[in-house]
Amino acid sequence: MSTTISVTIEAFLKRVEKDRDFFNYINLSDADSMELALRRAGNYLNEAVSKLSIAGCNHIDLTDIDETLAVFNEDLTRNEIFLIASMMYEFHLDRDISKLKTLSVNFTSTDLRVFDPSNARSTFIEMFKAVRDENKSLIDDYKNTDRETGKFLGIDYAQYDD
Repeated sequence: MSTTISVTIEAFLKRVEKDRDFFNYINLSDADSMELALRRAGNYLNEAVSKLSIAGCNHIDLTDIDETLAVFNEDLTRNEIFLIASMMYEFHLDRDISKLKTLSVNFTSTDLRVFDPSNARSTFIEMFKAVRDENKSLIDDYKNTDRETGKFLGIDYAQYDD
């Protein structure tokens, strides 16, 4: 069986549905804006499955994607879809962290006295860290559970009995 890529992208889009900047682009029609948003989501998907593969989440090969049919060549579980969407969200937020670093260089001390964005920046950075930490926990849980049953994998001590 297989799971369409659109399933994971839709799960990600639900997480960013209130982010107007993700869906609206200056001088683009609604259709073109959506196409660009879907392309960006596809990039996040590629990064997410690569990171999960590197992290040792190898119950199945998440990078085994049929680009022509736009499907994973495996049937993904709900937990796997959620994990991939969460990783995509982290990569989305990571782009904004880069923007924050660039903006902080552009502000002068006078600008900061008039408009102090430090509280908003620190709140965003804390949110990003929370998402990143949650994803680390999700990855760890995923690596240590049976993907079909959801039960934690344990050590089979019976094989060590003499």
